Amino acid sequence: MEPMRITRPLLLAATFLVGLTGCITIEEQYSFKKNGSGTMTYVLDMREMGEMLKSFGDGEKKDDTGAEGQMNITGHAEALKSIAGVSKVKLDTRTEWLQKISFSFADVAALNRALNTLMPDSNNTAHEFFRWEDGTLVRTTNNFVYDMSSTMASEAAESGDGEDGEDGEDSGFDMSSMLGMMKYKCSFKFQQPIGSTEAADVLTKESTGSKEVKLSTDWAAIAKDRKALDLRIVLNR
Repeated sequence: MEPMRITRPLLLAATFLVGLTGCITIEEQYSFKKNGSGTMTYVLDMREMGEMLKSFGDGEKKDDTGAEGQMNITGHAEALKSIAGVSKVKLDTRTEWLQKISFSFADVAALNRALNTLMPDSNNTAHEFFRWEDGTLVRTTNNFVYDMSSTMASEAAESGDGEDGEDGEDSGFDMSSMLGMMKYKCSFKFQQPIGSTEAADVLTKESTGSKEVKLSTDWAAIAKDRKALDLRIVLNR
């Protein structure tokens, strides 16, 4: 499955959205049972982006060659159905510019296979996103988001076309501002109480009870640190 791409129309909208929050948000929602099985929901939220594109007269529903099509996870649903240990795959696109894929997994091995389908990186190798170390859930990340931010930097440089503004400064995009308003969120829910969560300082942590934790950051932080989304969650037995 080809990874998602952000095209120049999306970059244009992102530029005008500087100062707003969450023009594009990716969210991973996990729920784990005691036996290691669970559910995952992957969310791609571009509603603010869609509203801006509509104001440009470019926000209509498009096929896979259009702006929305290049940030589209709907094709991954069929691929997930063929993965061993993955079941109950559901695709929700009822809300325009909001896409959700949910599924059940038998264990972290099945979850890892699913995530390699949802979030492939340029290495084209299988990555172990999750593993259990006794009662600790360890999460590591591949280059998926990092690759996307690099692609955006390249697209933005081309969109700036190398011309200078009236003040002699480069008229290209402010990549730091654009990536800073794009959000990445993760949430983890367990049947056992959480003892502690070890994560990078760039991840803002929100505890929502003894058995759930939510974390968030922006793509600018991820672009600076490929391991920004790595974490360890220690469960109390």
